[in-house]
Amino acid sequence: MYSVRMRATKDEMHISGAERLVDEKDVKNVTQSMIERARSHDRGKPDKINISVEEIKIPIKEITSLPINLFNVNSVEDGKKAARKVLIHIGIPDPCIEKAFTLLENGPSDGENMRGAMVMNFKGERLEPDKRRGIRASHMDITPGASLQLADALSVKGMTLHFTHIKEALVLASKVASVKGTIAELCWSDDPFYTTGYVASNKLGYVRIPHLKTEGDYHGGRVFFVDNVNITDYIEEIEKTPVLITKFDGLGEISDFNNIQENNT
Repeated sequence: MYSVRMRATKDEMHISGAERLVDEKDVKNVTQSMIERARSHDRGKPDKINISVEEIKIPIKEITSLPINLFNVNSVEDGKKAARKVLIHIGIPDPCIEKAFTLLENGPSDGENMRGAMVMNFKGERLEPDKRRGIRASHMDITPGASLQLADALSVKGMTLHFTHIKEALVLASKVASVKGTIAELCWSDDPFYTTGYVASNKLGYVRIPHLKTEGDYHGGRVFFVDNVNITDYIEEIEKTPVLITKFDGLGEISDFNNIQENNT
């Protein structure tokens, strides 16, 4: 199989990105699809599109996705309260939560977004070696069968239009959660037109929260909260180990934090 990755920028600002694990016969079509996606993004037409095609030469790790919990809120204030409650329940120290929110809200790289994720331990220390780049979860995808399971579940909820956003976020969150030492992830997009984010963990699954920022805000990113990790080994697995989701673990809907059920799968 091959890892096919795309990153599109305009004036060095991120516009679009995508990633797939595909058979050799599908590389050409997938590459063309990624180029078209980059050229039609609502953030504008990029002036640079980078495509990388890399043969996978190590065993692919097959996993089941995190389950999805839809946490329904109606405002940014409620969305951030919900995210904080979920992180506290998972066991993230409050000072770490507040630091993570402040960094994402204001730009963790001297007021600008990072290309990758921050890695934060329970002391609130950032562990990523490059504080401008961060670390980038990569080499991951979902099988057609698992993707269809996800699509069917979203269709029942009337959320088909959100399929691509949710699928790509779920794949990344599931890979990150599968890496030893990951306790939780907090994320919302740097896309000013997409205000939904999530908190993900093995304990509570992928908790999708609308309204984690106001429309028009270009700040965003992600934080991996970790405990007891060798940062070199952790980055190697996040960035290099190929992961394929072969099963979707289901979707639930909640309106009250107290109704969240822990993931025991």
